[in-house]
Amino acid sequence: MSSLEKVPRLVIAAILLLVLPVFQMPGLLAAAPAAIPFVRVLLWVYPFYIAVAAYLAYVCYRTRPLVSWILMALMLLTHLAMWHLVYSDLKM
Repeated sequence: MSSLEKVPRLVIAAILLLVLPVFQMPGLLAAAPAAIPFVRVLLWVYPFYIAVAAYLAYVCYRTRPLVSWILMALMLLTHLAMWHLVYSDLKM
């Protein structure tokens, strides 16, 4: 694959789909346990991480598609981790 080729629409659609769960952040912040302030810090860092990972996945697909798919998998795992962090019973 030449570095001048465009990123396929399927990859762009996958990246956009993986960015959409960030819009649930207000709900996550409202449901976050108030007793653990570190959870709120992680929730505030979460959208920035997803934005950077999505940008990097898009940019690096042209030269390293495997790295792009790995970044997308990490984004999915991050969404699951944030959801679990907020909605599980954390007792510290």
